[in-house]
Amino acid sequence: MTKLLILFTVIISIGCKEKHSESIVGTQFKDYGSLNQLANFEKVSDTTFFNDEIEPKFKLLHLKNKNRDLVIYSRIQYDSNNNRIYKVLDTLSFLTSDNSEKLTIGYCEIDLKNNNKGNIIALIEKTDDENMFIKKIKEAWVANPDSERIEKLKNIDIVDCFNDSYNGNETKINYDLLNK
Repeated sequence: MTKLLILFTVIISIGCKEKHSESIVGTQFKDYGSLNQLANFEKVSDTTFFNDEIEPKFKLLHLKNKNRDLVIYSRIQYDSNNNRIYKVLDTLSFLTSDNSEKLTIGYCEIDLKNNNKGNIIALIEKTDDENMFIKKIKEAWVANPDSERIEKLKNIDIVDCFNDSYNGNETKINYDLLNK
């Protein structure tokens, strides 16, 4: 009976696994749309960051399809004609679970007094456009230029996010956040 249960569990688990497309890490591209694995995705936003360089060195690209958010972390390179190409270093992918949540890139920082160069990714609770800062950050990651990986931040209390839909008409700016 135990062997039958184990066999049944293995068959069920194999049948329930989501099919994942081939990894794009290490792939180079000029336009994400040229990659077959990303054919069903649309661009939401992107940002570059410098890592103490004069020219941008890294790019974060946020894509979305019906039920999945995908962030692609790439190194910016140049081909022989000096055209930008991107080499995928890492990806962050998860199912969109709730309409009250939103993924944001380039609008969050660790300690607003320090410039973090736009390499923070955060899952936030959607907010109105009346406040300059996001009140609820659910999860956050950093695109680490040293390890060239996307790493989950364990302490999200140190992350502050600007509201990208802030209308600028209200004066609810919390300057105390800048004076920590």
